[in-house]
Amino acid sequence: MPARPEPPVINTPEHHFGAMFLVIATRQPDDATLRAAANLIDSAATASWALRPDSLVTLAQDQYRQLLDYTAAPQVLDLALYLGGDRKQIRTLMDHIGREIAELLVHYPAPQPRD
Repeated sequence: MPARPEPPVINTPEHHFGAMFLVIATRQPDDATLRAAANLIDSAATASWALRPDSLVTLAQDQYRQLLDYTAAPQVLDLALYLGGDRKQIRTLMDHIGREIAELLVHYPAPQPRD
């Protein structure tokens, strides 16, 4: 019997544990859907980083992902699960990520370089 694949690692900031649990408990994804959603999130986050606003151009890809996870991990996971992890829906998730980051920048503008 083949070994059961490990569930994906979803880095979750501590302040999102409750919301992430609620998303998973509500959506009740099977292992394949959870893996597909995690892969979709990774792909959409990478593509969103490539299209990030000019004010965040200094952020490395992993920094952008940390910012996204810190601010909107449950919302992004919920949408990825709703989409069933379907890679054809990457643009939908990218747009959502872009809106989450834009909302963050409304409340916490990126620092401006000093002249």
